[in-house]
Amino acid sequence: MEYLFIRQAQIELWVLEAQAGNLKAFDQLYQHFYPQVLSFAYRTTSNKGLAQDAVQEAWLKLSTTMTRINDPAAFKTWLFKLTHWQVLDMVKSNKKHMYTPLDAIGEIAAETKADTSELAQAMKHLSLIEHQVIHLFYLEGFNLSEISHILNIASGTVKSRLFRARAALKQVLDKD
Repeated sequence: MEYLFIRQAQIELWVLEAQAGNLKAFDQLYQHFYPQVLSFAYRTTSNKGLAQDAVQEAWLKLSTTMTRINDPAAFKTWLFKLTHWQVLDMVKSNKKHMYTPLDAIGEIAAETKADTSELAQAMKHLSLIEHQVIHLFYLEGFNLSEISHILNIASGTVKSRLFRARAALKQVLDKD
């Protein structure tokens, strides 16, 4: 627990330094968060190139809007929100590269390879937004309020989409 507190303090320090123009601090943030946002983008699109482009654009936008972050503790949420919007823009402008559903969803993923494959097939029945809600909640560990901010929807909507996504997964898995 102490490690998490120290890590969060380090991230907040990097944010403050990056806002002051310290490129090394910005690079530290990039190194720390790039794998997470790339995973989020890729699991949403299932297209590596599209995911990389979306993440690249998100980081470029972040570099010009960094000073607007009033609370350094909100950096991760801000970054995922930027990435979310970039993914949506990329998907809209690249209809031929439409997403393929997530192939895993963390904590609710089954322990065996067969169960994971079955879950991946079940995920094909979810919409893009349901994928994102599942990913942000289970894989990234965001709470409902943070997901609400990232996706720019009400917390109640996040909760209902999470409920519907779980119900859809259960229904498909129970059929098989």
